[in-house]
Amino acid sequence: MFKDPKSLFQERSQEISEITPTYKVLEEWGPDHEKQFRVGVYLGEELVAEGEGPSKQLAELEAAKLALRVKKWG
Repeated sequence: MFKDPKSLFQERSQEISEITPTYKVLEEWGPDHEKQFRVGVYLGEELVAEGEGPSKQLAELEAAKLALRVKKWG
């Protein structure tokens, strides 16, 4: 069964480190109709990865996808 990167990262981080990841908007730019977001995914105080996208949700997915690679959990 397919799981999106955000769900998968949350499951792995809870299983392995017993921490629920949090997402924070680090930066947003551009006009209202073309906003871009940079979001960081954290395990506790540790910034694991960052993602960018045209919405917070897509930026979070990108961050989670990269975080899975960084932690070698993917």
